[in-house]
Amino acid sequence: MKATLTAFFVCFGLQASTLVMADDHSDGNWIVGVGEGVAHMAHICTLKNGGTLNDVAEIDKDLHRFMDDENIRGFRQILTPLFAVGAKYDYVAFDFMDWKQLGIEWDLFLGSKAGNAIASKYAEIEDCDAMVAAAYPLLRRADIRADSKRVVSVEWCTRKDGVSADQLNAKHRDVATANADIKLIGWWGVGYPVAGVRDGAFPGDFYHLVNYADMKTFAAAKNAIANEEGWRARADYHTSYADCSGEHVLIGETVRDY
Repeated sequence: MKATLTAFFVCFGLQASTLVMADDHSDGNWIVGVGEGVAHMAHICTLKNGGTLNDVAEIDKDLHRFMDDENIRGFRQILTPLFAVGAKYDYVAFDFMDWKQLGIEWDLFLGSKAGNAIASKYAEIEDCDAMVAAAYPLLRRADIRADSKRVVSVEWCTRKDGVSADQLNAKHRDVATANADIKLIGWWGVGYPVAGVRDGAFPGDFYHLVNYADMKTFAAAKNAIANEEGWRARADYHTSYADCSGEHVLIGETVRDY
């Protein structure tokens, strides 16, 4: 895959209010609690043979029926690039579920006629690269789930030499604490790849993943960085903790809720 998936940086130093830092996965029907690792699958796909996103949506219906029939729970988004310089892919599919469900789904998908038939349909219209990661939610608000559409940003980063994993994790926890009252961020987590494609489409050791309710909140978050001193904390992070590739912004739509 030629695409480079780069993006987001969490809005360090924002001054706002009313962000709920949920510590129980039942608040908002989350899959895991804050700080626990959820399985995050990313498929970066390029359409072929005249395939369209409408065709993908039709096959997705088969996939979702398959998952429903097998009682597999998960959250799924389809994302298309918005601010994505040099992007060569057509869309990205994000799937979130607990690790047990991930194993059950793939065993059934690979080992059944129904699963193989769905895979063949996808293969006729697209080529995809894939990754599995452990994503750790650190900030989230239940009302981000009120709308199926949202703005999603991703940024890949690599730890600086001399910075330990414990130091980086502590910094991320400090950021979450400092931003616990912000209403602009709907969901922020940090992901660490565990399997799948690594170079090119996924240029870093870990990534920041953020969901905003809409472009107004995205723009307000960026204004806070530009004009409300938020750039200072972000610059400190880039100087002292990690080298990051730059923000990639997509429009996401929930196609299967948890």
